[in-house]
Amino acid sequence: MAQALDNARRYLEGARGLLERRRTPVERYWTKHTVNSVPFKTPEASEEYLRWRFTEYPLFKELMALWGDHDGETILDYGCGPGDDLTGFLLYTRAAVVIGADVSDRALKLAAGRVSLHGVDQSRYRFLRLSDAEPTLPLDDASIDYVNCAGVLQHTSHPDEILSELRRTLRPGGRGRVMVYNRDSVYFHLYTAYERMIVQGTFAGMTTEEAFARNTDGPNCPISRCYRPGEFAELASGAGLSVEYRGGYFARIELDLLESKRDTAIADVRLGPEHRDFLETLTFDEAGFANYAGNYAGIGGVYEIRRPA
Repeated sequence: MAQALDNARRYLEGARGLLERRRTPVERYWTKHTVNSVPFKTPEASEEYLRWRFTEYPLFKELMALWGDHDGETILDYGCGPGDDLTGFLLYTRAAVVIGADVSDRALKLAAGRVSLHGVDQSRYRFLRLSDAEPTLPLDDASIDYVNCAGVLQHTSHPDEILSELRRTLRPGGRGRVMVYNRDSVYFHLYTAYERMIVQGTFAGMTTEEAFARNTDGPNCPISRCYRPGEFAELASGAGLSVEYRGGYFARIELDLLESKRDTAIADVRLGPEHRDFLETLTFDEAGFANYAGNYAGIGGVYEIRRPA
């Protein structure tokens, strides 16, 4: 009996080791570095955090269309993490079902605990474990009304395949909002290219793109891309989606640096011409938000996607 139990234990340990080896660096990283990984103790603290995000990231709520009108809909929160947007959709809309999907078991457990904390009817939500290596969705064709995907695709190994899966699972006429990092942003041209690389002397010998990848979600994040609007629109169109760029919402540090360092950076001969041209070209709306080429110039580049009817 003891030998049988020992064999079973070894088998389970071997199976877990095999599963771990099959996980991509993306899956391993985001399991270890789950954002906001401390569980909330009260529903009030959970909701306060949702409100805090909107103050910390100006225009986030508006550009991502949170929370919107979703009466009776099935929503897919692709890359739900610990359940921020998932919780918001469940609390502030009358969506019929919200599906949280993520590569991280840890994130999914946190999300499940989060919605349970709020006492949400269990029939209104469910969770899916994703694979970065094989980005197929275990969902029927045309089964989703709305997709929310915030800050995820820029970290994945196969964003084109994921977009194709989103198109497949969206119903004809189904829509969504996707955020990926915006190359035409203050974060890229002022914070990374000037404040971090020149003033602080960080990321020596790297291109701005390489430095940006290490200046967002940790220096060891395996993949962190940024896209010009036309680049991501082309990627989404190639997957069969219609797409419209809505602009980039801001991280608070971008607004602070614009106020304190923009003029200094423009005058600094060490700053490359591409970055100087970007800063000189910025215009500002009545609220003081920076625009580039007619779009808000924050790091959070938001795209409205739709599956053609």
